[in-house]
Amino acid sequence: MRTIIYQKLKQLETNGHYPFHMPGHKRNCQDEFSKTIPFSLDITEITGYDDLHHPEGMIREAMDDFKKIYKTKESYFLINGSTAGNLAAMASVCSFGDKILIARNCHKSVYHGVELLGLDPVYVYPKINEDGMCEGITKDQISRVLREEKGIKAAVIVSPTYEGVVSDIKEIADMLHSQGILLIVDEAHGAHFPFYEGFPKSAVFQGADLVIQSLHKTLPSLTQTGLLHLCTDRIQKEWVQSRLSIFQTSSPSYLLMASIDYCVHRCQEEKESFQQYEKLMNSFYGKLEALRHLKRIKTDDFGKVVISVRDSSINGMELFRLLRDQYDIEAEMAEIHYLIAMTSVCDTREGILKLEHALLDIDGRLQGIRKENHMEMKMAEVPKIMLPSEAVKQRKGKISLEQSEGKISGDYIYLYPPGIPLIVPGEKITGRVLDKIEEYLHNHMRIEGCENRKISIINERI
Repeated sequence: MRTIIYQKLKQLETNGHYPFHMPGHKRNCQDEFSKTIPFSLDITEITGYDDLHHPEGMIREAMDDFKKIYKTKESYFLINGSTAGNLAAMASVCSFGDKILIARNCHKSVYHGVELLGLDPVYVYPKINEDGMCEGITKDQISRVLREEKGIKAAVIVSPTYEGVVSDIKEIADMLHSQGILLIVDEAHGAHFPFYEGFPKSAVFQGADLVIQSLHKTLPSLTQTGLLHLCTDRIQKEWVQSRLSIFQTSSPSYLLMASIDYCVHRCQEEKESFQQYEKLMNSFYGKLEALRHLKRIKTDDFGKVVISVRDSSINGMELFRLLRDQYDIEAEMAEIHYLIAMTSVCDTREGILKLEHALLDIDGRLQGIRKENHMEMKMAEVPKIMLPSEAVKQRKGKISLEQSEGKISGDYIYLYPPGIPLIVPGEKITGRVLDKIEEYLHNHMRIEGCENRKISIINERI
């Protein structure tokens, strides 16, 4: 297997050079902990090992390989996760104060980009289906927003969603480009798409200008590794590189870079493993057809196991806890009406069978009670009173949920995971937002930005 960076790192063990340089462990830790941590391969930018921020050697060679594999103008290493990729992408296409179109179900890192860059966000709200999940963003939805809002510089959408729902990137990209608007796609949960035809087509191949992928989410790569793909000539590659150098550490981990290098080449060279993976998942889903109260929700990505609890007597968090406490299975996340269990090409048959047994066993003990939907299946649209970059600079105070309606939020409030804000700094707190927060709290779900039923508001608006 072609693994440029790892092979170069292994030469450290035999080249005889003594390390009078960082890091402080000097590749010479000899204790129990070091047996599982490859200190011997952990280095800084020493002679002959290239520089992530100015790649000319082995990192440049690996990036050239990536360009061929993904058919991009450039593919950059991300060692600060998709968060760094989202921030760098936005900074590459927007200037301070620009207007930017954002899908409201984007990850919090996109909102942080809006805040840091002083951008003026315009939102497109995805539809919510009967299972409480966001549907894909459509060209028509974006077109309606563009008829009302002029001067938009770029757009950011998330595809696939956490649950594996994709948007029609090709149609959206063509429509945006016809109006001179650049498209960024947060494809953090779709890093596996390019490697197998059984997955949806990646945004990399559908006209998006910049695409961000988290390798570690669904592929064999270490945590916080990813790729930022420059897919068109509409943006200068040198500008993207310079923005990445701002949002990524100046002391990049060579272990993380080696992990990215290994991951991409392994996936490219071992296509048959994805065929076996799909076969395993199809067998698993066939067995789940026997479920009576729980229900599998089919999405665009067969790797995402999404289980609805709406026809049962439990909620998503209760199913999450049952799997963890009684079956030793840690699921990815729980919403009120469903649960997500993430699988990958690295899952074992035994692991999938364990999940299959657990779901069928739990289902057999449940009562079939369809719960009423007290909440409208629609994302709460909230008025923007001031820009996030202005709001975060204001004096703030804490106030109870009961007293907060009509006030201006001083912080982000979101269910984590997935980290999609219910409200953003500078937005007016509405009754519908408070109802959603109350629903989450009632179901014992983890709400960031709400502690002891108190939230942050801008003082001047109390």
